[in-house]
Amino acid sequence: MEQTGNISVTIKGKTIDGNLNPKDIDIAETREILTDVETLLFPTRPEKDERPKVAYEVKEGSVKNIFYLPLAKAIMFSALMAEVGNRGNIELLEPKAAAIIDKWQRKSYSSGRQYTITSSTSEDVLLTINNESQFIAPQSDWVNTSVYLYGKIYEEGGLSKVNLHILTDSYGKLTVSATEEQLTEGDQKLYKIYGLWVKGKQNISTGQLKDLELIDYLKYQPEYEEVVLQKLIKKATLSWSAVKDKDGLLSEIGGGV
Repeated sequence: MEQTGNISVTIKGKTIDGNLNPKDIDIAETREILTDVETLLFPTRPEKDERPKVAYEVKEGSVKNIFYLPLAKAIMFSALMAEVGNRGNIELLEPKAAAIIDKWQRKSYSSGRQYTITSSTSEDVLLTINNESQFIAPQSDWVNTSVYLYGKIYEEGGLSKVNLHILTDSYGKLTVSATEEQLTEGDQKLYKIYGLWVKGKQNISTGQLKDLELIDYLKYQPEYEEVVLQKLIKKATLSWSAVKDKDGLLSEIGGGV
């Protein structure tokens, strides 16, 4: 039998009648807490699709939300939350997980509530979010962009999400959303070198691309750069021939030397 551990998210606060307790939490807020913790534990789509069973229990002691899950996951999650707590920021987290901590932090500022994350695998409090902490997600470094990609298309298809996969020299492996019509029109493109004109988001700090959508194909031409170079040489030659006082221009560029 698989060993289990647990993660607790305890919410402390005040009400008109005194300290916050489970009876003060509406079912809508309970549903939101469950969804938030699921996202915090499994922030990416592959993790969520393959996640193990997670059982839930709420206890008094303010509002103590307890989540029972496989011990290995509890250990890994505890280590991650402890590091976030030590650093005092959420830069380590996946974007969706960071957004949950950011949301709790903003709620703490507005309501005075405190969120504490603990684990059965550690005697120490892993993370405390209150009106003095600053677990705010940094402003997005992602901007909308359109770029040209060149590389080998090594996979295409999909049922619910139609896309293609391209291996590029500049960005490595990328996934690009497309329509069935785009994938089936024209020549067979699988395992061939193609150019893609795509739109999506690019990180202004790292240059990383995400959320890419295909606009159009560009037939890859290995001689493209050579053609461009020859055109530039020809243009430069014509421009140079139009200069009457070549010695004077060279002297001016060289600072009169």
